Amino acid sequence: MKIRLSKSILLGVIIATITLPGPILSAQHSSLGEDLSGHFSRAGNSDTPSNTTRNNIYIKFFADRWIEMIFVPYPYAVGVEPSTITRAMVEAKKQTSGSAYMKGKFGHLSELATVHIERYGYLEGRIVFECGSLAPCTIKLGEGYLELIKPGVINEHIIRYNHVAAE
Repeated sequence: MKIRLSKSILLGVIIATITLPGPILSAQHSSLGEDLSGHFSRAGNSDTPSNTTRNNIYIKFFADRWIEMIFVPYPYAVGVEPSTITRAMVEAKKQTSGSAYMKGKFGHLSELATVHIERYGYLEGRIVFECGSLAPCTIKLGEGYLELIKPGVINEHIIRYNHVAAE
């Protein structure tokens, strides 16, 4: 009984460390290198993955450990300038103070897009956040790109996103 209680407390502390903001985690921001400028564009946007999912997908980091994913309808997304995507993402973030799923044009798009905004934390040198999968998604950052790792039933799905600089 005591062992189970100790494991439960330890698990609770780990989850709280990952999800709650605090000075211990804020120091990791610069060491992991989240780029708050511009956004990240899924490799394969405007290609077969977009045609299959009917969306181009973009990711943006915000201050205070917020992450946003926007799903812009395909093929409309092909003609949207990267600066418009960034501005729409910033506008969407302004519309909520918490985690949210929203649908709208966000003042910059001509068609409705879906946005998912969530807090993120850190675990073993990776960014961790809820992404609507079986388990939390993780992000591994590289120079000018990130890899989104989504858990699957059999295998993990690793999706590369390339950084698009802000204008």
